[in-house]
Amino acid sequence: IGTHLSGLLYTQQLTEGQYPGESRYATLTYNYNGYYTGPIQNLNEIIKLNSEEASKAKANLYGNNNNQIAVAKILRAYILQFMTDRWGALPWTEAFQGIDNPQPKFDSQEELYNIMFDEVEEALSLINNNAGPQGDILFDGDMSKWRIFGNSLKMTMALRISDANPSLAKSKFEAAVSSGNIITDNAQNILFKYGTDDASDSPWRDRFRTREDYVVSKTMMEALRSNLDPRIFKFASPSRTGTATNPLFPDNLDLTYVGAPNGKVNGNVPDFSFPPADLISTPDIPTPIYTAAQMKLAMAEGAMKGWSVGENSETLFIDGIKASMSQWGVEDNEIESYISKYNGAPSITEIAYEKWLALYLNGPESWAEWRRLDSPNLTPSEFAGDPRIPVRHAYDSSVEDNNKTNYDLVVSQQGIDDLHTKLWWDKN
Repeated sequence: IGTHLSGLLYTQQLTEGQYPGESRYATLTYNYNGYYTGPIQNLNEIIKLNSEEASKAKANLYGNNNNQIAVAKILRAYILQFMTDRWGALPWTEAFQGIDNPQPKFDSQEELYNIMFDEVEEALSLINNNAGPQGDILFDGDMSKWRIFGNSLKMTMALRISDANPSLAKSKFEAAVSSGNIITDNAQNILFKYGTDDASDSPWRDRFRTREDYVVSKTMMEALRSNLDPRIFKFASPSRTGTATNPLFPDNLDLTYVGAPNGKVNGNVPDFSFPPADLISTPDIPTPIYTAAQMKLAMAEGAMKGWSVGENSETLFIDGIKASMSQWGVEDNEIESYISKYNGAPSITEIAYEKWLALYLNGPESWAEWRRLDSPNLTPSEFAGDPRIPVRHAYDSSVEDNNKTNYDLVVSQQGIDDLHTKLWWDKN
C-alpha cells in the first residue's frame, strides 16, 4: 500500500517522464475489487478459522487463536482505511456474502471509520503473551510490535477525522498515546520487508528494471533547495545530464539535483533526478508503514489542538524533523543547522510542510494528509485537462453496472462520483 503511486504524483513528490497521464489526473475511475477478493478475503478466512469451533484447535498450532485474529483485524482495518481514504463509502457490512448478496449496500465513510475503530480496539484487547502467528513477515510473531502497529493505526485514523469528529478524534488519539505502545524513535519504525526473488521484491525495483518512468518533481526539489534542506541529497539521485538553473547550496553541491515539471512530457529523463539509487536497485529495500517522524508530527499537531500527548508541540515538532532526517541518514550537524530556523511553537503550515517531507514516497498517507490539511500549497499541473488535484478516486464503472440501486444511493448521499467530491473527513 505504501508504494501506491497516485498520491506521490498528486502531492508532487514525484512526476512522470514521457507518459504523464497520472500526473495530469487523466485516470478517472479505479477498481477496488482486488482488495476484496485478495488480501481482505484472506484475512476474513484467518479470522474464521481461528474463531470457529471446528477449526480453531488446528489453527492454534500456528499461533494463539486470539493473536492471529488480532493481527488479521489490525491488517484488515489498515487496508480498509487506505481504501476508504481513496473512494469514500464502500460496501462492507453487507459485503463478502458471495451469491447470497451480490448487490451489497455501501457504508458511509463515517460508518467505516467507526467500524475500523471498533476493529482496532477489539484487536488490541485480544493480544496476549502467547505465541504470535507463524509466518509473520512483519514482526516474526512479536505481539508487542503488533500493539504498536494497532496504536499507530489508531492515532492515524484519529487525526484523520479530527475536523469531522473532534471529540472522538481526541479520545482515540489520547488513548493510543497514553497506552505507551507507540513509536518513539526510528528503531521502532514499522517497515514492510520485501524478498529478493522476482515474485516478492520491491515494486520500486520492478518499476525501474526496464523503464525510467518516474522522476523527482520540481515542486519537491525546489522546496528542499530553497530551504537548504540536506534531505535533497537523500531524496534524489544526481541527474545524469541536467543541471539546476538556481543552485543555492555552498559550492553548488545541488547543481545536478534537478526536478521535473509536474505533468509535462519529460521525455529526456536523464535531465532529471530519479528517486534514491538504492531504492530502485535494491530488491529487498523496506517500505515504511509508520515512522517516528510521522507519529511525532502527528503528536505535535495533537498538542497544538490541546490534546493531552505528554509533551508540547514545539518539542514534538523538532523531534519529528530530527527523526525524518535521521531516517534518511542526514548528519547530526546538518540536522542542528536546519532546525535552528524554527523557533517557538510551530504553525499548522509548518507541521503540514514537514509532514509532507516526512511522508516522502508514502503515497497514500501523503495524499490523505495533504487533503486534510490543505497544505503545502500545491499548484495543479498546468498540463492537466482539468487543473484540479484529485481529492478522491471514482468508482469503477462495473459498480454502477452490477449494483446500480446502491450505486445511485451512495452517489446521492456522498456526492458526484468524480475525482473532486470531498470525503467526509476532508472539511477545509
